[in-house]
Amino acid sequence: MSDQDIHRKCSVNCFNGVWDLLDKDGRTTEEDQLMREMAHASLFHGMSREDKKPMNLSIGFWQVSRVYSVLGQADAAASYAEECVAVSQDLNAFCRGYACEAAARAAKVGGDESTCEEWIAKAVPLLEEITDQQDRDLLATDLDSLA
Repeated sequence: MSDQDIHRKCSVNCFNGVWDLLDKDGRTTEEDQLMREMAHASLFHGMSREDKKPMNLSIGFWQVSRVYSVLGQADAAASYAEECVAVSQDLNAFCRGYACEAAARAAKVGGDESTCEEWIAKAVPLLEEITDQQDRDLLATDLDSLA
């Protein structure tokens, strides 16, 4: 197995493992730690792939930001949301909307309701540009959860 095969497999496996833990009720402290480290590992392996694309990086930064938000670590969540926003500027409305969602969620976790609302206001118009109904509904639901 080549290094690139390993990076592909690990990026996907860690990404999916993070989702499993994000969706899990009653995570333990150890599972929270594992979730955080898997998010970083997924991002590392994703960034190490020769076939990486800005969209993959956007999703990776978003996931790390979400993990830190879930863990209540606003500064780290905001840092990765900032990375997500930067890499998403030229991407589709779904990625740009979720970059705004990450920044809004990080602000909310940090107790900054005003900044949270500003990021939501940037994301809402992007909903109209998302042609896939399931993607639009997913982002709308996540934005509504911040209101």
